[in-house]
Amino acid sequence: MFRILILSLTLFTCSIMSLNTSAEIYRWVDENGKTQFSDRPVRGQATNTIEVDTTKNSYGGGDVLNRQRDLLERYEDQDQQSEKDQQQAKLDKANEEKLKANCLRAKDKLANYERGLLYTLDDQGERVYFSEEKRARKIEEYRQAINKNCK
Repeated sequence: MFRILILSLTLFTCSIMSLNTSAEIYRWVDENGKTQFSDRPVRGQATNTIEVDTTKNSYGGGDVLNRQRDLLERYEDQDQQSEKDQQQAKLDKANEEKLKANCLRAKDKLANYERGLLYTLDDQGERVYFSEEKRARKIEEYRQAINKNCK
């Protein structure tokens, strides 16, 4: 943000400096026959006004202003891109942590199912054991979860 402020101030300063002043230049011949130039007309002398092309400064102010604008746009694009990259990195980290938690949970469940007979409690509080078929199905389900989440 500080960088954008500095670039904005630089751009503003360059635009102020590149404003062209519309000064007239006068040319006359003095009593010695030499041609003289001035920004003020001389009294008592015949002067000619010289047309000066002020569309472009000697340092190329218009080019500098365009370069400043381009630089400002590039910096803004870089800032936006870095924000997007940071957000993507946060999402990637969150997804990685989620996969890791799912992996650990699947490994724990698989270990429980491979250990032996498992049961749940019914409404009366009595043990209801899983059938061998259901146990084998759950073991396969957790192995697939491990393959998917553990990398």
